[in-house]
Amino acid sequence: MLIELKDVNKTYNNGQPLHVLKGINLGIDRGEFVSIMGASGSGKSTLLNILGILDNYDTGEYYIDGRLIKNLSEKQAADYRNRMIGFIFQSYNLIGFKTAVENVELPLFYQGVARRKRHQMAMEYLDRLGLADWAKHYPNEMSGGQKQRVAIARALITRPQIVLADEPTGALDSKTSVEIMELLQQLNREDKMTIIVVTHESGVANATNKIVHIKDGIIGQIEENFGHHASVFGTSTIMK
Repeated sequence: MLIELKDVNKTYNNGQPLHVLKGINLGIDRGEFVSIMGASGSGKSTLLNILGILDNYDTGEYYIDGRLIKNLSEKQAADYRNRMIGFIFQSYNLIGFKTAVENVELPLFYQGVARRKRHQMAMEYLDRLGLADWAKHYPNEMSGGQKQRVAIARALITRPQIVLADEPTGALDSKTSVEIMELLQQLNREDKMTIIVVTHESGVANATNKIVHIKDGIIGQIEENFGHHASVFGTSTIMK
């Protein structure tokens, strides 16, 4: 099992203690495409932050690939994130003064990859996502869908074991949302990439193979969704 959470609890103490995660148990196998679905305040973002080693948990155990992730130093946490996890955010988090190709190259820069090699790899990923012609453009010259594709290329370039997507279609119109989810489906299917999407939209969740419902910090129902639902966002799309 690639990801395993055992009885994970998290409380925030901002004046009033807020018990956000209440004994989370969750297992995700390598190559799964999973959505974590819940309303605002359900604990899904806190869970994502723990999965992404962006936040610590109080009690319980979190394993990636059999390794316990607990009380890491900032340097250790950053090292794990750089090597093992790719992030896709609702707001893209692109750097405005860097071109598309420079944004995609950035994780490799932090890994110490030589300039020519990282440029070549970044171009390959942009080409794969249909953006080779936009490599020298800046984020403010692109549509939302193009920016999210750049962000996906940046998340994939380190060949992470896990891709975490936080409301990846939240800022996009429904047609572009369908395209982005189909792209993630393709990456999961062809590259056997483990993808976890946090969302409050059932249309997004229905594009994944497994839907984990979270409410008030507790995991409720877990739906297996092998056939995918044909209708995403009310737009009938034929899933390959």
